Amino acid sequence: MLLFLLLPCHAKAHLGIVLSREARGPFVITVFTSSEVVRGQAADVSVLVQRRDSNEALLDAIVSFVLTPPRGSISQQADPICGQPASITLGTTSWSRDGQSMIAARREQSSNKLLYAAPVNLPLVGAWELEALVRHGAESANLTCEIPVGLPARRLAGLVPYLALPLLLVALFAINQWLHTPHSKK
Repeated sequence: MLLFLLLPCHAKAHLGIVLSREARGPFVITVFTSSEVVRGQAADVSVLVQRRDSNEALLDAIVSFVLTPPRGSISQQADPICGQPASITLGTTSWSRDGQSMIAARREQSSNKLLYAAPVNLPLVGAWELEALVRHGAESANLTCEIPVGLPARRLAGLVPYLALPLLLVALFAINQWLHTPHSKK
């Protein structure tokens, strides 16, 4: 049971954090991400779009994200964002140009139907730039913020030598005690 609780995927809460909340044009835009964004693992990026005058959530806006990798980083063609190779393709929800990727955010992809969400897999460590583009009718606005992406936490496999050492010492002690105990012959 203790090992189950120590596993990183079960020990972390699945709550998001607010990266940015600003009034832009006729909207109030709030950007949320997973509590810990890690290189190479899927992270949830969500946006809440509200009317500036009434704070009413807009449920029929068009929202997309433009992701720019950290400055000075070199992205390889095999590095996936949203599980797809980086390429310009017409008719899909994502494209990549000059290191930037555009991803459509949808309410259907979020567990909270007030939010527009998209799962992203960021392949590089560093401060990614996220630009949330919002359009509702003839009105539009954008909000730019940074997503800090870190290295994955060390897995339990990295602790195996330290966990195995006490077990090995106990086993050696038990063998030593067994060898030094007089055994009766029949």
